[in-house]
Amino acid sequence: MAWIPAITTTSLFAAGLWLARNLISTRLTKRVEHEFNEKLEKTRADYRRGEDELRAVLQARAAEIEALRAGALATMSTRQAAIDKRRLEGVDQVWASVMALGQVRVLAASLSAIRVDVIGEMAGRDEKVLRFVEMLGFGFDPKKLDHASAAKARPFVSPMVWAVYSAMQAVASHAVIQWHALKNGVNPNGLLDEGKIKNLIKVALPHYGDYIDKHGAEAFYYTLDALEAQLLVEIQKMLNGAEDDKASMDRAADILRHSKELMRVAATATPAA
Repeated sequence: MAWIPAITTTSLFAAGLWLARNLISTRLTKRVEHEFNEKLEKTRADYRRGEDELRAVLQARAAEIEALRAGALATMSTRQAAIDKRRLEGVDQVWASVMALGQVRVLAASLSAIRVDVIGEMAGRDEKVLRFVEMLGFGFDPKKLDHASAAKARPFVSPMVWAVYSAMQAVASHAVIQWHALKNGVNPNGLLDEGKIKNLIKVALPHYGDYIDKHGAEAFYYTLDALEAQLLVEIQKMLNGAEDDKASMDRAADILRHSKELMRVAATATPAA
């Protein structure tokens, strides 16, 4: 029976080792778990702190972007308001020049009622004719026509508004040159190429083509009313915010080209006083 104590001792030793191992394992597990929990809590705290910092940065950036956006919108609004104000002033300037053409239209109406070709042949020989011509233009002074103000408005009005106004100015110049020539005893026939005036009117007022072909220079005066009506239409379109399409832009350029050519010829054709 001598082996019984040995077995007992071995068993007790083994049991002790097993208990010690379980105790160590439990302690190690708890320690590791505690350290893991501490590190996890620290990680969570760092994450929350980083999240708060990121949120604060994003909010600051959003505030900056909103401030920039508000500033840009305010600037755009102010600029647009200034442009709209200048456009209205431009319309006033153009219309004031149209009103200044009223004297020319009265003169053109008077000239349309007489035979300019016949009067022109007599202007240099008959004193009574000269006095009659001066009476037709009583109170009219070409130097008082204000086209400079309208020119300042050009960048702020639509191309069609400016083109139609230019056409009115060019057609009106025909009457001014006629009267100025007669007043100075010069026959106005041939001073201006009436074909150029017809072409301008046909481009600006296509529906007047047949009328102009039929009546010729005698009808130039009557087209001024039609051009004024067309100008009002174009001004209304501009004020309503309508954009000119390509066809309108091309037509405006064509009208302006004819007007410039006519005004250039008119500038060289006006007789000296």
